[in-house]
Amino acid sequence: MFSLSNKQLEELIAAIEQAIEWHQCWYKRLLRSLIANVPACEEDLDDNAHALCEFGLWFNKLPSSSKNLHPYFAEIEIAHQKMHHGAKVLLSLNEANSKIPVNLLDQFHEDLDRVRYLFEAVNEDFSKLLHNRDPLTGANNRTHLLSNLREEHELAKRKSLSCALIMIDLDHFKRVNDQYGHSVGDKVLVALVKCINSHLRKYDHLYRYGGEEFLVCLPQTDLKGAQSFAERLRVGVEELEIDIGKDKQIKITGSFGVSSIRADDDIETAIEAADKAMYQAKESGRNQVCVT
Repeated sequence: MFSLSNKQLEELIAAIEQAIEWHQCWYKRLLRSLIANVPACEEDLDDNAHALCEFGLWFNKLPSSSKNLHPYFAEIEIAHQKMHHGAKVLLSLNEANSKIPVNLLDQFHEDLDRVRYLFEAVNEDFSKLLHNRDPLTGANNRTHLLSNLREEHELAKRKSLSCALIMIDLDHFKRVNDQYGHSVGDKVLVALVKCINSHLRKYDHLYRYGGEEFLVCLPQTDLKGAQSFAERLRVGVEELEIDIGKDKQIKITGSFGVSSIRADDDIETAIEAADKAMYQAKESGRNQVCVT
């Protein structure tokens, strides 16, 4: 999920919301057939009804990688097929003027409720993820920064693991905004986050701390490892060539401050230490890594 851009998240949320609406309409149509004897749609009587409904058509077009974005997607695929199969059985019995057993009707409604639950759970997870994202860069915002870092701190203490922070601040970012405009400044921030994300492991966390300042949390990483990681990031940022339009590119650098989250310290102290190291990097000439 964390590899998704904000736009991709918005598109997935819209698709899931549409799926909920589709199936509400489909269920009403089903009831009309079962209760009022309105002829069933041919697609609902098809063995592949789950693939012919509007959600099924959309879902089957998703690449395999997208279907792995949420653990419930696999369950949705199975539950959705089971629900449509149950509906087909009910409609077939009704078409044959046969009595519908109560257990089959109850099973269908259980399957329907399961599909609805899965849709809503996925939608809630994606919505929470989007809510916690910076709308410009896609980095995590500060909404749950302290609570998330405290969880990492507690995990590190329980398992005697190391954990480190890197505070990153772009050098002369105001000059970029003043010279090229804020739209170019936005492009620079997006490029920076893309560069940082390309270096992160799946369990690392990136936050937009404020303005052009970003915070990276590196679980299971000691101070020396974090320093090496920050140096690789520094080089990666320095090598960026950011296209700002009209065949023009600009280059940027950043100052990096590294600290460890010690067992006997609180998170605020660790963040302050990383921030202090970052300012030390700036005062020492910028475009470098300092450790505290």
